Amino acid sequence: MPRAVANKPQPLDSASSKELKRLQQTFGEHLRALRHDRLITIEQLAELAGLHPNYVGSVERGERNLSLFNIWRLASSLEVSVSQLVETLPPRVVKRVRRAS
Repeated sequence: MPRAVANKPQPLDSASSKELKRLQQTFGEHLRALRHDRLITIEQLAELAGLHPNYVGSVERGERNLSLFNIWRLASSLEVSVSQLVETLPPRVVKRVRRAS
């Protein structure tokens, strides 16, 4: 029996891919709005967070699925809580599974 590889990402189905893209774009738009509210550049935010400016730009464009660690770094750099940074994310629509009686 083949062993399961824990760190190998599984491909997403079409619906999950669309959901991920929508999530990333919503997060990026909110990040950009918070940055603009504080009148700081991408370069300044990147420096404060210890990230590359190109990375921050790609997050704002909705091109990155970033880690919890980087979300935390960006929130700290913007002087907001992580919950404030992710508060605009849309709720996930979950299909209910019927249980056999």
